[in-house]
Amino acid sequence: MQDQTDGGRVDDDQVDESVQAEEKKPGRVGPTALVGLAVAVVFGVTGGVAWWSATSSDDLSLAQERDAVLVSAKTEIAVLNTLDYRSVAKGLKAWQSASTGTLRDQFAGISTKDQGVLADQKKISKGKVVDAAVLEVDGDSATVLAAVEVTVTDGTDPSAEPVVKRNRFSADLARSGGTWKVANLQQVAVNVS
Repeated sequence: MQDQTDGGRVDDDQVDESVQAEEKKPGRVGPTALVGLAVAVVFGVTGGVAWWSATSSDDLSLAQERDAVLVSAKTEIAVLNTLDYRSVAKGLKAWQSASTGTLRDQFAGISTKDQGVLADQKKISKGKVVDAAVLEVDGDSATVLAAVEVTVTDGTDPSAEPVVKRNRFSADLARSGGTWKVANLQQVAVNVS
């Protein structure tokens, strides 16, 4: 190769140094880096679209609503299966707080005489939901099936073993004041065949 300015020859080592100097100049991006950048942009856009789609879908909203119903149902059904004879009035207030509609009205209408009968039984019941499933959510109403263990202790005999009763309930829930409350609670018969 000939140099135009001095008429001399340039050897191969000088050409290699010149090429290496050009490659080291800032601001130049090689083809490998461009491909890597393009792949990163594609993954970023695809991931962003997938995330947005997942967080704004109707399925996600329904799943969140079902979760809210399930949490409320477990809590409120346990409350409705709990009563301590030493504080019947407090227990009935808890029942009213866990319920809505006609069911709540029924609890509010329990007479002082009937409260006395509950106290005279000297029982302590503690409800625990061991399993539950949301069967349906439709707007502001929902239906839940729950398996409940109620531990009953005899208040007259502290040495007596508690009795555990197992029941299944169907509960209708209604949205009340932004939260889910039990509107109807029915025991479900267990068929043994």
